[in-house]
Amino acid sequence: MEEIAYELTASATAGMLGKLVEFPFDTIKVRLQTDHTGRFKSTLACIKYTYNNEGFLKGFYKGVASPIFGAVLENAVLFVTYGQTYKLLNNSLSDLQKIIISGGVAGSFASFVLTPVELVKCKLQVANLKNSNNNHTVLNTVAKTLKENGLKGLWKGQSSTFLRESLGGCVWFSTYELSKKHLKNNNKNQEPKQWHSLVSGALAGVMFNFSIFPVDTVKSLVQIDHKTSVTTAIKTILKQKGIAGFYNGLGITLVRAAPANAVIFYTFDMINNFLLHNKDAI
Repeated sequence: MEEIAYELTASATAGMLGKLVEFPFDTIKVRLQTDHTGRFKSTLACIKYTYNNEGFLKGFYKGVASPIFGAVLENAVLFVTYGQTYKLLNNSLSDLQKIIISGGVAGSFASFVLTPVELVKCKLQVANLKNSNNNHTVLNTVAKTLKENGLKGLWKGQSSTFLRESLGGCVWFSTYELSKKHLKNNNKNQEPKQWHSLVSGALAGVMFNFSIFPVDTVKSLVQIDHKTSVTTAIKTILKQKGIAGFYNGLGITLVRAAPANAVIFYTFDMINNFLLHNKDAI
């Protein structure tokens, strides 16, 4: 139980810090993914519009409260589920097989936490683009969703999120573990360096986002409009922008993925190792 408590503490802190790093980039990503009016000709145009019309905090950090809370829960579920699943798996499986299975299970569990959090986040991130005088907050966005669609409305896009997180979890953890193992082997018999976590985390974040981006684009469209289904979203993207439409915002997503995930894995490793090595003094 002590180990689980340490993992919870480390993962929750890591999730919060990672979200603060990535959120401005995520705001631009969601706006690009859901822009079918041609308002933004490029990523830079979207950044300029957001800053000039809404300012830094109100524009780039609109709706950040919900994702920070979600990131704490998400990372706690991800790391604890991954660690416990890995320990439970049969030793006849190879290391890579256990990593992939554990990552998929962890991502699947995390998706149920993420869906309502990301639904609120996506709605708030594009709210300022709509010519409305309404005061958009987390609470009134949740209240409006519940009023219009009931409790199930908060889990709209669950199927897309489940697919993204289960597949992404396999990629995320396996990339991190294999990369870290490779760096350690190249370092011969010395102790793993702190920068190993940073480099491996950055690579894991880039691979995760690259592998699941089309699914994420569909999810964003489904979540900002309760009338849009997965099928409708796919047809809309193909009709208006073709295959390239599934990758709107990929560039800035990969830019944000590297530092954010480097922070997440580095923070988790440092805090978890510190707690494990000093448990007698705690």
